[in-house]
Amino acid sequence: MERSSAIRYTYLDLLSMPETHTRHEILDGELFVTPTPRLDHQRVARNLAVLMQPLIEAHGLGEVVGPMTVRIHDEMVFEPDLIFIRADRMEIADPEGHVHGAPDLVIEILSPSTRSYDRGLKRKKYLESGVPEVWLVDVGARSVDVWRAGASESERPEGVVTWRVGEQTFELPMADMFRGL
Repeated sequence: MERSSAIRYTYLDLLSMPETHTRHEILDGELFVTPTPRLDHQRVARNLAVLMQPLIEAHGLGEVVGPMTVRIHDEMVFEPDLIFIRADRMEIADPEGHVHGAPDLVIEILSPSTRSYDRGLKRKKYLESGVPEVWLVDVGARSVDVWRAGASESERPEGVVTWRVGEQTFELPMADMFRGL
């Protein structure tokens, strides 16, 4: 993962950057550039979206998409692998495809080059920014760490990940998340 110089970056700076095959994120004004994800990473992202989409449609829950630019404020802009936004909060998504505010769920799939960044600084910033739940998916270990706002440590489910949306609870089989690896 590459860090920038002492320049303070903003959301407008990000919008003016040419589109590339790297991810650009801004945390407290600092630019982070990361490589595009590997095949297994993308398979897990696809598998998760495929697992969640029928539940979302059947229950009118909202939207799961990714990767997506998420602007918390001008000097805090993320690009998570997947996000979920509840139907009653869809106004945080603009017509151009950016999200302005904390999603209801952020899913980060750990890559070798971003593992410590995603587990540490990025997870901390998500939770401080109002994201109620963050999943850190470790492809190599076939595990998921579930972080909830206010918790001092993560939960590591076995077999299924419990996804809570309002009063509803859904179980996502981990074997299906890691299918094809």
